[in-house]
Amino acid sequence: MDYDQFRTEYDPVFDVLDAETLPDWLPAAVIRLKDLAATIEDPADRRSAENDIADIEGILSEAADGPPISPAMMEAIRIHSAAGVGDGTPAERIARAEAGMAEINRIAESVPRTEQAPILELNESLYMLILALEPDSR
Repeated sequence: MDYDQFRTEYDPVFDVLDAETLPDWLPAAVIRLKDLAATIEDPADRRSAENDIADIEGILSEAADGPPISPAMMEAIRIHSAAGVGDGTPAERIARAEAGMAEINRIAESVPRTEQAPILELNESLYMLILALEPDSR
C-alpha cells in the first residue's frame, strides 16, 4: 500500500470526527487504519500515516475529556495533516509546510483569543519539519 491509498481510507474516517455523534464503527476504523499504515513500504510515508492516525486519536481523546472540538480546530488539524505529508522534494515539502502554517495562522486570526493558542500550536511541528528539510547553511 502507498500513502495515497492510505489517505483514501483515512479521509472518510477523519471527516466524521466533527459530527455531533460519532459513529459506532469509528474505533474499528482506527484499528484498520493502523493495520493499513503498517503495510506502507516507504518509511517516511508510514510515519506520515502514523501521524495522521495520531491526529484522529488526539481528537477522540480531547472529545472524551472536554468540550467538542470546534470547526476551526478541525479545519486547522486537517490543514496540518496535509501540510506535513512526506512526499515530494524537500523544496516542495517546505513550500507545503509554509503554506500550511500560513493557513493555520489565518484560521487562528479568525477565532476568539481562547482558541488561538491551541490552533497555533499546530504550527510548531510544521516549523520543525521545515528546519529539518532546509539545506545545511554552514
